[in-house]
Amino acid sequence: MNNNKVQNPKTEVPATIEMNDENYLNDMLETEKNMSVNMTIALNEASNEVLFGKIYEMFLEIKKSQRNLFELAFKNGWYCLEKAEQNKISEEYNKLSTSLNQLQQ
Repeated sequence: MNNNKVQNPKTEVPATIEMNDENYLNDMLETEKNMSVNMTIALNEASNEVLFGKIYEMFLEIKKSQRNLFELAFKNGWYCLEKAEQNKISEEYNKLSTSLNQLQQ
C-alpha cells in the first residue's frame, strides 16, 4: 500500500453490470453534493428572511447527510485520501496568508 494513501480496508462488492452498494453510495454522495451547490445558490438568491431560514435548515440537513455518506464510503474503503507532504502544506499556507494580508490592506 502506498504510504501517502489514507484508506480503510475495502469492502468487496460484486463487479457486475448491476449497480452494487458502492455504486449506490457514490451516486447518493454525488447527488447530495449537487444539492448542496444548488441550495447555496438558493440561499444567495433568497429575498425573504423566512424563506432564507427554511432553505438554510434544508441546507444544513443536506450537508449532514453528505458528510454521513462520505464517512460511510471512507469506512468501507471506497474513498481514498492522500496525505499531503508538510512542505506542500506550508507552501499553500504561505500563499493563502499572503493573499489574506493583501486583502486586508
